[in-house]
Amino acid sequence: MNWYESFFTGAALDLWRRAIPPEKTEDEARFLQVHLELEPGLKLLDVPCGNARLGIPIALMNCEVTGVDLSTEFLEEAARKAKQYEVEMNLIRKDMKDLDQENVFDGAFCMGNSFGYFDREVSNTFLSAISKSLKSGAHFILHTCMSAETFLVSGAEREWIKAGNMYMLIENVYDCRTSSVTTQYTFLQNGKEEQRTATHWIYTSGEICRMLDVVGFDVLHMFESTDEEPFTLGSDELYVVARKR
Repeated sequence: MNWYESFFTGAALDLWRRAIPPEKTEDEARFLQVHLELEPGLKLLDVPCGNARLGIPIALMNCEVTGVDLSTEFLEEAARKAKQYEVEMNLIRKDMKDLDQENVFDGAFCMGNSFGYFDREVSNTFLSAISKSLKSGAHFILHTCMSAETFLVSGAEREWIKAGNMYMLIENVYDCRTSSVTTQYTFLQNGKEEQRTATHWIYTSGEICRMLDVVGFDVLHMFESTDEEPFTLGSDELYVVARKR
């Protein structure tokens, strides 16, 4: 079993809900609106969609959003939120790399640090599937906090994070042979402890651009934030905006 198939339950999801402030979601939704060139009626792919943190705001812009994720708990939450906001979303439980629709979507986004769950061969498969799913000229936005220019400059071996009344201990072990990092997460809340282990493959920004080029994308922009400052060595995040040829 791959680590991400069982990781996203319980405390891990509680931490994710609390770690991202509403202001960041609003900023990212506006960023997607601009760089996906959104108009009412467009078909968008949100993969993986999680609890539709961004899918709901995009659907509220009168776009048709399809969300793909493996977490049953998050998909159920996304369905409840869609009902609450009175928007339609097509929610599919599926591994993000197993997309099977071709030439359907007017745009796609992979947000929330999900890129890097796979090794290089499988990551290429994922990006190829994204490309095939998009119409010519459609934009794709990829976001990660785990590029080499970020993680290898500022990633700590051991770090505590606090979100509300929850604490998370991150302990990283980097493998130079595979350019991957294995992380032990310990979640502490109300006297209870949960642990998870995850693996991220580390890609340079240049490698990501080359991978996108191979599967039919032109990279238009590389930003370090939704404020559209250029991505540089040591930036905390990477937002790649690409267009399918």
